[in-house]
Amino acid sequence: MTCRQRKVLTAVPSFSKDLPPTLSDLISASDTLHAAMPPAAPTYRFGFLRNITLEGIEPYLRYHMLRMGLRPDLIFGGYGSMRQDLMLPDSPLVKHCPDILVTALMLEELDPRYGFPGWNSAHSREELNSIFDALSASDAPTISLNTFIVPFHPETGALIAAPDAAGEVARLNEFVRAFVREHSPRFCLMDWDRLAHRIGEAEAMDYRYWYISKAPFKRSFLDALARELMKVVLALKGHGKKCLVLDCDNTLWGGIVGEDGIEGIHLDAHDYPGRAYYDFQKTVLQLAERGVLVTLCSKNNEQDVLDVLDKHPWSLLKRDHLSGFRINWEDKAANLAELAKELNIGLDAFVFVDDNPRELELIRQVLPQVTILQVPDRLYEYPALLRRDGLFDRLITSQEDKLRTSLYQTEGKRKAELNQHPDLESYLSSLGLTAAIHLATDGEAMRVVQLTQKTNQFNLTTRRYSDHDVAKFRASADACVYTLSASDRFGSLGLVGVFIAARRQDAAVVDSLLMSCRALGRRLEFAFVLECMRRIVADWGILSWEAEYLSTAKNSQAADFWNTLGFALLEQTEGRRRYGLPASMPKMDLPGFIHIERE
Repeated sequence: MTCRQRKVLTAVPSFSKDLPPTLSDLISASDTLHAAMPPAAPTYRFGFLRNITLEGIEPYLRYHMLRMGLRPDLIFGGYGSMRQDLMLPDSPLVKHCPDILVTALMLEELDPRYGFPGWNSAHSREELNSIFDALSASDAPTISLNTFIVPFHPETGALIAAPDAAGEVARLNEFVRAFVREHSPRFCLMDWDRLAHRIGEAEAMDYRYWYISKAPFKRSFLDALARELMKVVLALKGHGKKCLVLDCDNTLWGGIVGEDGIEGIHLDAHDYPGRAYYDFQKTVLQLAERGVLVTLCSKNNEQDVLDVLDKHPWSLLKRDHLSGFRINWEDKAANLAELAKELNIGLDAFVFVDDNPRELELIRQVLPQVTILQVPDRLYEYPALLRRDGLFDRLITSQEDKLRTSLYQTEGKRKAELNQHPDLESYLSSLGLTAAIHLATDGEAMRVVQLTQKTNQFNLTTRRYSDHDVAKFRASADACVYTLSASDRFGSLGLVGVFIAARRQDAAVVDSLLMSCRALGRRLEFAFVLECMRRIVADWGILSWEAEYLSTAKNSQAADFWNTLGFALLEQTEGRRRYGLPASMPKMDLPGFIHIERE
């Protein structure tokens, strides 16, 4: 996001999290944001397959997309013509080449028998299976399926034991959810039923316009749906947050441990307000399980805080859950900057939670990249704080995610070892680095997708790929996907690198080269690329290479990689450099301290 956009955002009114503004306010704010967009701002294309009127979502989706620096481009298929829209090559939807296909289906239109006595969902399942088959055969990289809204008023009334449409709709929704689980991450879920019941019938449903023009939703529902779609886009574009930073007093527990002692703070599973903090810690552990780094930044005595983590009977968060901490009396902005450097991730990947508005304002002023959240005054709302806006949402969870905290803790041991050596070369030679490089396997495919979607710093082209895209690369005789898994005497670093190339006659074109930030600083990137090139030359008989560097706000450290490897700059335009190597291999040797595991 540019400085100009940040200034514009401060001028745009901050709307309620629960209710959208008036439509005129929304459109005006969107126009202001659009005017500030740089010409090179990326466009994201939505395609809607629908049997209802859903054009009302456009101003809400446009507003939320523009706030994130993305241009939305929406196209709506015909009413009830889902199969034609998907299968006819000249349909407007197919020509639009959407980045995400979004279904918007109501049972009333999908199944004419819905609502009659004795209705069951068998016919609806058949219809959905047919639609799902057509969606699976499409070229859309990401597809969002909606659930159906369970009736707010069951027709059986007080006879709750009697079979009714509500139960059938619930079973149909489970059918949709099961399909998404089986086919994720290409397929994701828009849970209309959950949204409608969370908002409430009066605010979600517009029965008058449903009967007049097949437009069933009010502004509150359209805004909520737009926000949910935005969460998916952010996850796909690699904007998900990576690190949760927590204050301690009145944030992890109630009270001040330095004054109240361990026994005097509020933290337990039974009584208010202690239970609110206890349930908040549950959410923190859920995020840690999904690979979010958890750290502390608190003005406190370090031992007091660690004693709570180690000894308090109701503290769910333990020292082993932490990837780092700064517990001292120093400036919190400086401490956050140090944590970012220690973890080797950008400050824009941080979410900082504190109860003190002055501390949060300091971070807002000094480190505007950091997302800040304040402990709510209504403490009973606190446990849901981290789930509300989808800041940490991701479409894929890999084995590396579950091990991420331990991987970062091991990295701390490596950094301590570095201080024992006179120079970097001596340190690297002592590590016993091993690089396992091979064509991506079925078991690695999801990790490849995840790395393409979230790696920012060492990513030469920052192309975001879905599992559908990666599968096409792997299936092609004229493309290859290599992975790098690294380890040393301290343990495994996990799968940390991806190299994608395509064949063009007797030349190979590097489509993507990326590495996890935790693997940088060891020259693994050179060993990885040289070994991939060697194997591709052997397999394809390559005589020359082409590569490019596409500049982003975060990948400047990779800007000179191809130069360093001996590639010649062929063309340079704004944000793009194209390189060539008129030989099969660069004149560079593999780093001698890295052992390559070959199949």
